[in-house]
Amino acid sequence: MKKEEKQQVVEEFIGVFGKPGVYLMDFKGVNVAEVTELRSMLRKTNVSMRVVKNTLAKRALKSVGIEGLDSYFVGPTSVIWSQDDSVGPARILLDFIKKYNKGTIKAGLIDGKVFKEDSIVTISKLPTKQELYAKTASVLLAPIAKFARVLNAMPVKFVRTVDALREQKEKAL
Repeated sequence: MKKEEKQQVVEEFIGVFGKPGVYLMDFKGVNVAEVTELRSMLRKTNVSMRVVKNTLAKRALKSVGIEGLDSYFVGPTSVIWSQDDSVGPARILLDFIKKYNKGTIKAGLIDGKVFKEDSIVTISKLPTKQELYAKTASVLLAPIAKFARVLNAMPVKFVRTVDALREQKEKAL
């Protein structure tokens, strides 16, 4: 690889390490068909995967100033990152690892913080941002909806009372 190509890879990974969810995966024992399936699963959710030379990744980490992740760049390592979701890639990777019982997640860089594999398993069980937004919206809307039902109940109750009086007067006649 030429010096210019190496510099281009380092610059690309400087950008990658700024993404919200970056994961390092050891893919020993995973065959080509399985890697192809994993890439397909990742692509569907706007997640990218690339194998990078460890020395180039370490240079990018040093340029960005991220510490604690460079020790995981040992052996064959693939870097998986998302453009917008920090937890989604972890779910996909863990599902893949469960399905084939191959590969491991070495570490993750989630919103600028380094996490080990056991923490990533816990993080993958958290709801997505969209789910949290939906829950927050439903909590905020609940009192308003209840208030609307109470306001709506008053006229309904009044109409039923008037109707009951009408029926009672019709029976009396």
